[in-house]
Amino acid sequence: MNDAIKIRDQRPRLSLYPASLRSLGLFLAGVGTAFLLFVSAYPLGLVRAYPAPPAAATEGPLGFEQSVGDVDDLYRGPGEPMQVYLDRLTKAVAGGVVHYWTEGDSWTAADTRYTRISVFDNYLLWMLSFQPEYQDNLQNYEFVTPRKALHRGYGFCSQVSKIVYSILADQGIDAKIYSVPEHTVVESNANVLDSDYGVFVPHSLVEIEKAPSIVDSYYAQFGSMLPLLKKAYGQSWQQLGTAEDFNNVRAYEAKFERLKWAPPLMLLAIGVLLAAAGRLLQRRELARLMPQQVPGVTS
Repeated sequence: MNDAIKIRDQRPRLSLYPASLRSLGLFLAGVGTAFLLFVSAYPLGLVRAYPAPPAAATEGPLGFEQSVGDVDDLYRGPGEPMQVYLDRLTKAVAGGVVHYWTEGDSWTAADTRYTRISVFDNYLLWMLSFQPEYQDNLQNYEFVTPRKALHRGYGFCSQVSKIVYSILADQGIDAKIYSVPEHTVVESNANVLDSDYGVFVPHSLVEIEKAPSIVDSYYAQFGSMLPLLKKAYGQSWQQLGTAEDFNNVRAYEAKFERLKWAPPLMLLAIGVLLAAAGRLLQRRELARLMPQQVPGVTS
């Protein structure tokens, strides 16, 4: 019996390495899970990534009417006449996006809380927005991906034009964005789509430039803005970007949308692997250190 006790007392103890490895794995898996929940919160509708615009922004002719619940509803229906569709698209986008400046008649740093990409939307782009070389673009960012822009629900004439352009381009419908210092619109099939004001003008920009008064009846409810609009339409419009430019930006947005999932998933996967490896090493070590039964000795 004494010999058996001595054998037990002299048994090597378990190494700390497997237990430490398992603990580290469980910690990383926990961090990865929490990180994944953080990244998923906005897509799952658990948090609001962007602040609600003030009441002054949602009222009046340039205010908010109805959010676009399903982006697919903005695509052309079977057999829908082209002009009817373009008119519907123009008004739907205008009603679902708030046009508002907190100060004056142009974007200022005060608008950053609405126009900077939110940490809940994409923390990678949010962090980049603080870097000097990216600040100008990412603090006043305009999405080319329609779903992203419509979910944010806040933008200026160039932002809503990018929404309309992208939806048309997705369907192979010819469209271009044109801009002057005062305004930005989309032209498609010799029609002007102004989703900033929610106005569809069945005339080309060339026609309107020659006779700016054409727009009077279409913008009648915006009487105080008519002088500015007629000035804009009387100018020579410049194309804003090319199809290749917008495709590149959309690919950039899609890439970062995928990349934001990589860190939490990697942390979670590494944590699970380390925890499993630590557990396996513990079992092997226990099996190796299990005392062998001593012949002729009974308890």
